[in-house]
Amino acid sequence: MNMSQSNAKSSLFNHSKLSTRKLVLAAIFVAMSIVLTRIGSIMLFGGAVRFGFGRVPIVLSSILLGPLAGGLTGFVSDVIGFMLNPMGGAFHPGFTLSSTLTGIIPGLVVAIASKNKFSLLNITIANVLVSLIVSLGLNTLWLTQIVGRAFFVLLPWRIVSSGILTVVSIFIIFTLSKYFKHVKVS
Repeated sequence: MNMSQSNAKSSLFNHSKLSTRKLVLAAIFVAMSIVLTRIGSIMLFGGAVRFGFGRVPIVLSSILLGPLAGGLTGFVSDVIGFMLNPMGGAFHPGFTLSSTLTGIIPGLVVAIASKNKFSLLNITIANVLVSLIVSLGLNTLWLTQIVGRAFFVLLPWRIVSSGILTVVSIFIIFTLSKYFKHVKVS
């Protein structure tokens, strides 16, 4: 095992501890995500597209606190958010899985890169992976089950909105990262 693999492995495991400070920060990110998702977003095309920035706090949580805390942030955000405001639909566990993965993927990207977690490259890779795997892949699949439209019928509109949201999310997270670079969470 070379030095960079060893550093990535130790970085991943160092992030697995959940201190009180991490839990409090994760709770703040949960609250921000719920507000941005349930109140600050717009549903378009008969519920096939949600235009909002609720994933930004989840991705920030994952990058700052690690994949475990990020995954918990995504999970809790979805479950509590649904209980507070279901946005007119039934509960679907697939969206909870998607929200959890939105919190895990960026933390894994940062743990593997392990140099500068808030570099533009890391933030871009994390957001593009979340967009491709979660937004365009899994969430489109879950929507086909709910709205009864074919995957490839929903996909074009979701590609456009996901592309816009990904670019704006990268900009927001990179801009905010200047303030989080010096935050000690351990």
